[in-house]
Amino acid sequence: MVHNLVLALYTVTLAGLAIFALHRVKMLWLYLRASWRKQPELRPMTSGHPRVCVQCPLFNEPLVVETLLEKVTALRWPAHLLDIQVLDDSNDETPAIIERWLKANPERAANVKHIRRTKREGYKAGALEHGMTLTQAEFVAVFDADFQPEPDFLEILIPHFAEARVGVVQARWEFANRRASLLTRFQGIFLDAHFIVEQAARSGNGLFFNFNGTAGIWRRAALEDAGGWSADTVTEDLDASYRAQRRGWKFVYLEHYSVPSELPERITAFKSQQHRWTKGGIQVARKQLGEILRSDLPRRVKHESIAHLGIGFVHPLLVTFSVLFVPYLYFVSGHPTGFWYFINPLSVVLSAGATVTFYITGQYFLRKQWSEGFLLLFCAPLLLAFGLAMSVTCCVAVVEGLLTTGGEFVRTPKGGSAAKAGGLLTQMRSRSMFTAITVIEIAIGLSMLGGAFYFQRNEMLALAIVLLVKAAGFLGVAALSTPDLLPRPAARA
Repeated sequence: MVHNLVLALYTVTLAGLAIFALHRVKMLWLYLRASWRKQPELRPMTSGHPRVCVQCPLFNEPLVVETLLEKVTALRWPAHLLDIQVLDDSNDETPAIIERWLKANPERAANVKHIRRTKREGYKAGALEHGMTLTQAEFVAVFDADFQPEPDFLEILIPHFAEARVGVVQARWEFANRRASLLTRFQGIFLDAHFIVEQAARSGNGLFFNFNGTAGIWRRAALEDAGGWSADTVTEDLDASYRAQRRGWKFVYLEHYSVPSELPERITAFKSQQHRWTKGGIQVARKQLGEILRSDLPRRVKHESIAHLGIGFVHPLLVTFSVLFVPYLYFVSGHPTGFWYFINPLSVVLSAGATVTFYITGQYFLRKQWSEGFLLLFCAPLLLAFGLAMSVTCCVAVVEGLLTTGGEFVRTPKGGSAAKAGGLLTQMRSRSMFTAITVIEIAIGLSMLGGAFYFQRNEMLALAIVLLVKAAGFLGVAALSTPDLLPRPAARA
């Protein structure tokens, strides 16, 4: 009975994972097809300058706020047509740092407004919406605290609004600290696949894609027509993007123009970021997929919207796969010629092969060189094990996204290795949630480690090595998370 139940559940799980793998193959095809077409050219300003507002939403960013101010005040644009809003909801030393910088740089600060709210209502979405009431600008650019735009940012992006129905122009993210550690290298590979392959594939084929929350510009009319910023999901950028495109606004993605930013250098900060993105994606799917399916949008747009907004559902499948992997191998190890024995390698090779190819494509087409691709091939088993372990965090996020509306916008600490992840865990709920996630990671890792010892003793070395690598992923992620979960000693008076 147990034997048949495990095999049935495992087969269903593999079938689900194969569907997600095939979607990645589809994304690769769409990207290659889009790359054969003429892409948007980067061209300088040749006509009049509209009024632009630059919004910088902040919450407790003492380590990076001065660099942000240096960058946004260096943007080339007529001073009388430029508003810079520092939307500062901080409750630490960040406001004092901003005020000191503004006083020390009066000429550069002439267009800067330091805007404070008494309550952090709506979090980032609320701050952006509040800022919109304080400017009459026709276009609104957004930069998170760790982004460092070049002086030509507005000059390059604004000309792409020449067509009246263009609502958003989005630049690609680059990562200044991608080589800081193995963790940041892995993150860079994951995100490059999104920005190089997925965004370009959707944009180049007339499909919906999302404003990424920063390093882009909105046409004010498009944002207002879509209903403005809303805090009923924790990914207000994805939500507004779909609402605007459903209203007929066109989005432009500039794959070949990037804005440097920063990757989290602590695993707990990375987990928090992935939790928010996954939870928000599921919330947007709940909110909008029904209306999308009932609309008169082209079928191919509807299909890709389902895949895009539903991508988070891969994580429950990955967790189920991880839990059932050892029992499955145990039950089928005595039947090397049976159907059950061969279905696992075939499905795993499809899923893993599609994933690795997806990431290698992002690396090659980003720099037109294979160095990172070879690193990826060498580290592929560990990279896949790391991604598998992260699925526990994202699985919890899927459940929350299905059951809740909105929620606290938890910032990702910025400032390189000096940033502290402890601020993410100030609430007992947050600490309890991440502690439970770490316990689950340890439990799955230990089950795989036990399976590795069992198969090694039974002279099945290949299975033992596979399980050992996967166990290293789960136990490694748990070990890196533990220091941030331990109670911190009280500061001495």
